[in-house]
Amino acid sequence: MINEYIDCTEFMRLIEDQKIKPSVVKRYLKEQGMVFTATNAHELATNVYTIFLGCQEMERLKQVIIHEGNYEKSVLVNSELSQANDEDILDYFADEFNKRRTTGYKGITIEQPVIKNDTMFLQLSYTKKVPGKNRFLKDATRSVQIQIRKKSSKAATIDIRQQSTTDYQRVLEFLSAIAAGQDETELTIKHVNLQVLLPQNRVSFFDELANRQYPNWRLKTITGITVKKLSTLEDDEEEELSADGQELPTGALAGINQAVLHGNGLRSNEFVQTCLNQGFEITSMKYRYESKQEATEFVVSVSSKSEDLRIDIDKSFTEEDGRLCHQPLPKSDQDEIIHAVQKEANAVYDTLRGKQKDTPGIEAVVVPVMQE
Repeated sequence: MINEYIDCTEFMRLIEDQKIKPSVVKRYLKEQGMVFTATNAHELATNVYTIFLGCQEMERLKQVIIHEGNYEKSVLVNSELSQANDEDILDYFADEFNKRRTTGYKGITIEQPVIKNDTMFLQLSYTKKVPGKNRFLKDATRSVQIQIRKKSSKAATIDIRQQSTTDYQRVLEFLSAIAAGQDETELTIKHVNLQVLLPQNRVSFFDELANRQYPNWRLKTITGITVKKLSTLEDDEEEELSADGQELPTGALAGINQAVLHGNGLRSNEFVQTCLNQGFEITSMKYRYESKQEATEFVVSVSSKSEDLRIDIDKSFTEEDGRLCHQPLPKSDQDEIIHAVQKEANAVYDTLRGKQKDTPGIEAVVVPVMQE
């Protein structure tokens, strides 16, 4: 809440000093029906500072600035309800969450689930001890946003938005407790686990994901690749190669870009082939896309961590003063991107799993549900 109103001259100074990003101001005013074509911060500040914005508008702009300063990070999980259960899967989740709202679960507070357009929105929160802080800051409240999107009456995708690994692990533990608490196996939690794929199919996963088409953006380049070598030691050896990396072999990333963008596949690249021959596997790739309508670009990181698939907005760029600058996209845009990539990742994964099951001599791997 605004306790002191910011006058127009102060608002102009904030824009000129870029304490408030000009691109955020232009985007917000565009939502209000006002389009500005100013090419620099000073010109924009001069054009907009006399517009009267009331307390409600200033509060809305303040929240946009605060909440759009971060990039969305997600973990993708699937769920399936037994055919023996005649409930719709979203109704099933709603019942299970509401049962635990009054009592909570191991310190987790559960908000009222809301269902809208075949999607359930839910927020979980818990208190995390922060080591090394004074008594005033020793406890931190963490909130985790969950979207459960229905694929059919018996299947749904679970999209966990999280700030750290601890957050989504608490959610998975909670979901697994729901699944394990039934007299009969009604709910199954299915991880998108690339480790159940054959080595060649793990490469195909990142290949085919790069070839997927989207209506509003196109793939521009590959900005990074992570390869990992499994060892007999407890800690795995992992190395990340990116466009800015000092250890990147000359021409390696350029070759990967050429292979992916020309549709030749990652295995046709000499560097990738060498990694695979030496026992390394690809665990993540960063795809840079460009908008078809606006001067906007963003990087999506797709990574396999343990038995789960993470899809994060790594960074984004918006044109400002005639050049691309780092600027988080609006949450609605980030949400749309993650939804789209998760949908394609699920489709690619299901196709590759299906091919393995149909191949003679290959036994299907069953991923166990995480226990409490």
